[in-house]
Formats: sequence, structure tokens, C-alpha cells
Amino acid sequence: MNVVLSTLNSKFIHSSLALRYLKAYGEAHGQAYDIVEYTINMPVLHILNDITERTIDVLGFACYIWNIEMTLHVVDLVKAVRPDIKIVLGGPEVSFTADELLTQCTNIDYIVQGEGEEAFYHLISALQAGQDGLESEISGIRGRHSSGELKGSTQVVEVKDLSTIPFPYTEKDMADLEHKIMYYESSRGCPFSCQYCLSGNKNTVRFFPLERTLKELQWFMDHGVKQIKFVDRTFNCAPHHHRPLMEFIRDAKTNTNFHLEMEPELMTEWETNLLSTTPAGRIQIEVGVQSTNKKTLDAINRYNDWLYIQQSIRPIIEAGNTHVHMDLIVGLPYEDFDRFGQSFNDLFSLQPHALQIGFLKLLKGSGVRRMNEYNYVYDPLAPYEVLSTHVLPYDKIRFLKHFEDVFERFYNSERFRTVFGYIGEQLITGTADAFSYFCDMTQVWINEGNHKVNLKEIDQIEFLYRYFLSKGDIVAAELLQYDTLVSYRGKVRSEAVGLPKQTKELLQAGEAFWRDEAVASEYIPNYRFKEWRKIRQQYVEMTMSRHTAEYLKIQQIPDGNFTVIIDVNKEVHPFIRPNV
Repeated sequence: MNVVLSTLNSKFIHSSLALRYLKAYGEAHGQAYDIVEYTINMPVLHILNDITERTIDVLGFACYIWNIEMTLHVVDLVKAVRPDIKIVLGGPEVSFTADELLTQCTNIDYIVQGEGEEAFYHLISALQAGQDGLESEISGIRGRHSSGELKGSTQVVEVKDLSTIPFPYTEKDMADLEHKIMYYESSRGCPFSCQYCLSGNKNTVRFFPLERTLKELQWFMDHGVKQIKFVDRTFNCAPHHHRPLMEFIRDAKTNTNFHLEMEPELMTEWETNLLSTTPAGRIQIEVGVQSTNKKTLDAINRYNDWLYIQQSIRPIIEAGNTHVHMDLIVGLPYEDFDRFGQSFNDLFSLQPHALQIGFLKLLKGSGVRRMNEYNYVYDPLAPYEVLSTHVLPYDKIRFLKHFEDVFERFYNSERFRTVFGYIGEQLITGTADAFSYFCDMTQVWINEGNHKVNLKEIDQIEFLYRYFLSKGDIVAAELLQYDTLVSYRGKVRSEAVGLPKQTKELLQAGEAFWRDEAVASEYIPNYRFKEWRKIRQQYVEMTMSRHTAEYLKIQQIPDGNFTVIIDVNKEVHPFIRPNV
């Protein structure tokens, strides 16, 4: 029997961990499956063509909110031209509404509800034996009987013993996934029961064996994997499990980066200290706060102690070794526009490296989807995004969509960390607040019509430069120049932001300095004058106000006018060019 497992990833750089688990489990029990991955950006007829070129008896799709509509379209097309192929769907998007989906889409033969390793294996075993997999009920398998009646299990299943699931990656994967994100997990489930999420439906957590996990992490590092993204819903929920892993990651001799989703309420001084002292770039954490409004948190069955979260997270951010990504959700109960602004200001006060603004998705199977008292209006098609609530009308959500876009382009891009670090300090210590500041920036962005066009990066930089100047913020404008030079290695220039193309003529005023190796080497270690082209590529001379130079901690700032040398590779700190 030829079994093909597939999914439509959201981007080319993504890969499916779920399919690899199914394949590994099947192979461990004598079954062979092929994996073929597509993306939602591919023409659907190209996908159909590729599928129909293969010899397939059973075709399985992993379904998520980002691909369900397109997946169902592909299913209909496949059945239209190859009705003999058995279609099996699995994944979180189909696990909780199997009967509804089987009734609506008659081209689906089976649905795997919940974790599929064991259930899918038993289904294929039944089909290989000439059975339909429905007469003798298989836990987790629901399907359409030859009579047209829906039969089988209605249970959403879990694999109780995760040690029975083999390691999902092979040597071949290392070549196929070289330029893609590698996903991994050391646990399944969640100890919490937040009503907007599916992970805590059973309020339990299971762990892969610790020693096995350590060996697998070493395997990734030995293969030079750039980043491992843990999909554990609450990585730090059990000290006996996560602490040895974090120590192992901290002490490893590797350049691999590890992405962990951590619950701030469960962080102690131990986790804070480790993340503050771990080698720079080794770990990045995602911290889901979602809201700082107690009434909101109570409604969604979530508990946050904001004071405790600050005490846990602030030292990590200030230490600068671990990248910290924090999350908020727009559209939660009782959080109107102004109260969302307060949650935003609370998180912004910590100056996280990224502050992600998400919009509530009313997922099938989630508690919030059943909360009629909050008058939710949402898109009936996946990803079921909120359009309005009992306290947040559509026009406010529409504005916050533009707000999120502007904030993502500028703050979260991390290309302008210096200037937004400066702005953050002013907002945190001043009378203005961050939410109002970025709302104003968003309104200017809308007024200029930028939300309706695709802007190049230099156009966005010019917008920021104009905005800072309109506020009379010369320091911010000059720091934007600095960030642009170092973020783009001097390759993005514009007269409109005071960064003309670097030429030999622009450097001639300092030619004596550049040619005097003895003087220049006092500022630039191992400096040797070779040719103007290399100097123009790496170093930029620019005028700068005293306040900006002081913010950049430039030493020995003279009275009067001065010229600052910026190394676009950041190998040396900005310095004042002396007169030679």
C-alpha cells in the first residue's frame, strides 16, 4: 500500500514535525510512508499535478488554521480525478469537529482526532488487511462507511507513553531541511487551561525521556543545525525535566540557537539567572502574557501576576544574552481599546526585543468560541480572526491591525534597535506613553496612504526620518541614520535621510587621518590603509549633534563641530575623527 503524508506549510522555510513523527512511528512498526510538503503559496493545480504523478493509495494531510481552506480544495480536486485514493485528514483544525467536517466535505474518507501516531498506524494496518477501519473501532479514527453513515471513534486521543514514538529526523532530513526551521519537542500538553487555546484542553503534560532528549539535542548540534524551535507549549512547566535541558543547552559547545516558549508565572530565580548568564545568542524565549488586565485574565481562565513577571523578565532583557519575545492578544474579553493600550504599555516598559501583537482566533474546540456573552463577531473561515467584541468595535480592531503592521515594521524588525531603545527610554521616563506614541505614528502612516501600497525599505526609513523630524526629535533622526548604516552595512542610502552615497570626495576631508596608520590604529585595531574602496565600504563619516554622540557613549567629544566615524560592520565603536 502506497501511503503519502503531506501538508501545506505557510512558508517554504517551515517544515512539518507531525508528518515526520507519523513516518517514524510507521517505519518502527513495519510500515513505509512517503512525505511530500507543499506551501499555501503554490498554485493549487501544481499541487494536484504533483500528487497525481505519484502512485498513491492513501493520502494524508496535516491540517491547521493557515491551510485548511486550501487543503479542502486540494482534497476535492484529488477526488475528482483520482476517486480511488483514500483521503485522511488530521491535525488540530479537524480533531474537534470531525462529524461536521465529514458531513460538509464528502470527499474526506477518514479523520484522525488528536495525536495521530498510534491511530494512523492502526488505520493503515486495517486497510492493508482489507478492512475499512470503522467496523472494528480504532481510537481516534472517525470516517465515512460505505453506506454513507459516519462511524468509528469520537475520541480525541493522546499517546500516553511518548517513549514509544521514535526520533522523527534522519540523516536525509539534514540535507532536505538545511535552509528550513527545525521543530522539536520534549513534552506534549499544557498544565494550564486558557480558553483561547487548544493545548490545555486536558490540562495534562507528558514528557519524552530526559536522557533520550539530551542525546537528540546533541545530535542536532553535531549536525550543525542553526536553530531548534521547541514546540513544547510550556517548556518550563516541570523543573525535573526542563532544568537539566536548559543547563545542557547553556553548557554546550555549539552555535545552535534554541527557541523556547516559557510561562512567566513558572519562572523562578533559577531560570532568570540561567537565561541572564547563558552565552549570548544561545537561547531565545517567547513569553505569552496576552493581557495585564485581571478581569480579562479571569474570563479566559488565565493567571498573571504582572509584578512577578516584571521581576522575572526584566533582568533577562537587561542582561542582553537571551532574546526575549513577548506576546499580547487583541480581542480578549473586557479589554477595550484603552485597556489594551495599558497592557501594551506594561509590556513595552520592559523593552523586550520583540513585542508581538496577535489577534484573537476563535479556534474550533476552544472555550472562547463558546463564550456568547462577549458578542464575538469573527471571520467564519480559518483562521477565525476576531472582527469585534462586546467592548472593541470593528473600527478599533481595524486601526489596531494597522498599528500592529507599523510596530512590526519598525520596532520588531530589530533593524532600528538603537533609535527605538532611545525612544523607549524617553517614553518610559517621560509624560507621554508608548501606546499613544505608536498610535500617532500609525495615524500619520495611514494619512500618508502607506497602508495601501507596498513600500521599499528605503521608503519606510524615509517615513520614519520625516516623522522624527516632525516631532522635533533630532536625536531620534540621527540615531535612525546610525541604525540604517549598521543594519544594512552601509548599502541603503538616501539623501532624504541625510545619508548620501559614500564617495572618495566625502572622505577627502579626513584623508590625512585615513592615511596616517599610526593615528588611525589608535581607534581601529590592526588598521592598515590599503585602498579607498574598502574604506568607503566599511566606514562612514557623518556629522552628529552632541546629544546623539553622548547617547552613543562616544568618548572625548570636543566643543564645536565634529565628525563621527561609523563602522558599518560594528567592529569598532563610533568615534570622533581627530584632525591630523
